[in-house]
Amino acid sequence: MIPVDAFQAGVRAALLADPVIAQHVDPAHIRVGTLRPAQLPAIIISPTRANILGRASGGQIVAEVSLLVSVYASNTGEDDAAHTLGPSAFVALMDASKMHGLAVDQWERPSIIMHDQAAAAGNASQDIISLRAIIRWHD
Repeated sequence: MIPVDAFQAGVRAALLADPVIAQHVDPAHIRVGTLRPAQLPAIIISPTRANILGRASGGQIVAEVSLLVSVYASNTGEDDAAHTLGPSAFVALMDASKMHGLAVDQWERPSIIMHDQAAAAGNASQDIISLRAIIRWHD
């Protein structure tokens, strides 16, 4: 078993706990997926990629996991979500949150790999944040 679900749930929990995100994004619109959201604002957590690195003491398995977090907001100017959600998600993911069933040995600070404020793409701004961590768990 690779606990990618626990990793994704921990990332989602960190985003839900942020007060700015909670103010603008319905919890149902913070989800794991691959499709662009139909309703904005939304945060889409990509499926997690896991590379098994080996074993640790006590029968634990060690893996490198990574994922992308795409933050979408309306770019119509009706509110400030387009300017605040990306930075808020970035800060919310600066440190590892508690993740059920696994230990986080290394948490890389997030990287913003794309910031697009162009209204041409469905009148939405998009930020993409990259996350990477080393985790371990009991088999």
